[in-house]
Amino acid sequence: MIEGRRLPTPPPPPPATADVEGPATAGGAAISRPARARYRRGMLPYYGYRVAETLVRVTPPRVVRALGAATADTLLTLRPRSFDGLRSNLQHVLPDADRRQLRRVMRANIRNLIRSWIEVMEMPYRADSLSRSVQPVNIEYMLQPLERGRGVVVVSLHLGSWEVGLAGYNHRLGRMALLAEVLQPAQLFERVVAARARMGVQVIPIDIGAMRGGDEATARRLGAAALRDVWRVLRNNGLVAMAIDRDMLGTGEPIEFFGEPARIPTGVVEIAIRSGAALVPIVLLRVGSQVVGRCYPEVTYDPDADRDTEVRRVTRACLEVLEGVIREYPEQWHVLDPVWPSLAP
Repeated sequence: MIEGRRLPTPPPPPPATADVEGPATAGGAAISRPARARYRRGMLPYYGYRVAETLVRVTPPRVVRALGAATADTLLTLRPRSFDGLRSNLQHVLPDADRRQLRRVMRANIRNLIRSWIEVMEMPYRADSLSRSVQPVNIEYMLQPLERGRGVVVVSLHLGSWEVGLAGYNHRLGRMALLAEVLQPAQLFERVVAARARMGVQVIPIDIGAMRGGDEATARRLGAAALRDVWRVLRNNGLVAMAIDRDMLGTGEPIEFFGEPARIPTGVVEIAIRSGAALVPIVLLRVGSQVVGRCYPEVTYDPDADRDTEVRRVTRACLEVLEGVIREYPEQWHVLDPVWPSLAP
């Protein structure tokens, strides 16, 4: 899941017939110019995405990659504070790095992040070639529980080429679903969902903004709806991919990560234990023009153990598997929000 930054939620759109200057109404209520301006600002991410999508489609791939790298460098230069969370995370992963080394990793990281978005934009018309670019390693760790009819919770990171990698595994295994945060505005999210669907990946949306902004009943209802879809996939012996490195709801448990407690979402492990699904770590690394999908042995759990204690133990076991990959490829780990409270800017 690449949605590492939440975008502002726009207000409801004004009616198409409203006059910018005057008293146009929607159901008798005047649409103010400030409201119209807020709506337009909220739609900017969608318009920007559509423009970029068109450029990616009509421009030679080599030029697109160069433009993406230039865009990343420009963002880091002009808006360095926008990446304070990423910087603090990388400082924790690379405690001995000096300022020059850290800046070099930051630069490569943001370039890789932009490249990941470019790949999402390419999905509608390059689905087959992108899927073929994925090289699975140790795929038997996924196949074995599927052959036993258990379903698989794929636990991973916002690392490497997450989107293309999952699509490549879906091409080989089928039945892949992705639990993804709803982007705003809605038109942008629908566009990204359509791109993923072209690769055969089902998206299970979870509206974090609505869950945070609504009352407790709303949060429970939205969360329950997403869980029902997750369990439906697992009961049908499918795969559900979830990231364990970003606490979207702010309810993560303090669990050791790179030697210090971090806010870690334990829901990934809880879902596996409650459903009886296998829990299989995977990383999807970008290596040249290919994506290498490394599967790791199933992380086992005891369904009869004390639930809270077992969830924390198994979550830590998953993190231990994934820490080494982040150390090896820090330039491919894209979490823009601070993970460690002590390092939050």
